Amino acid sequence: MRLDVGDEEEDYYLNLTPFIDVLFFLVVFFLAATSFAREEEVHMSLELPKSEAGKKAEPGRPLVIDVARDGVLRVDGRTVTVEALRQRLTAAAARSKDQEVVIRGDSQVHFGLVAQAFDACLQASLKKVSIAANPVLGAPR
Repeated sequence: MRLDVGDEEEDYYLNLTPFIDVLFFLVVFFLAATSFAREEEVHMSLELPKSEAGKKAEPGRPLVIDVARDGVLRVDGRTVTVEALRQRLTAAAARSKDQEVVIRGDSQVHFGLVAQAFDACLQASLKKVSIAANPVLGAPR
């Protein structure tokens, strides 16, 4: 009768498959659970003017036009020309006449650029156009 005394070396190895599966699951979980910022919430380097008389924006998804200090126009975070702005606003008006538009102009920008954006909204027959401003602290609402 032969007894196995353990003279032979056994190969031990670490099975990485379950470890990789768990890591993949965690990556997918965190990607799905992360809340991504909407395009208009992306921080633009705008210094909005102050306003004492104003109201909070209505709920919904407004079209946001940024007029930067250097004169660059952005619609929902994408740089556009005045003509492209008119086309986007006309398309938005064709989808819905109740489309809300918010114009955010830097406090140091030339007013003519904000007026051009406002005029483009009026040419597209959009009626719900507002100008964004920061509230003055301590002002009545």
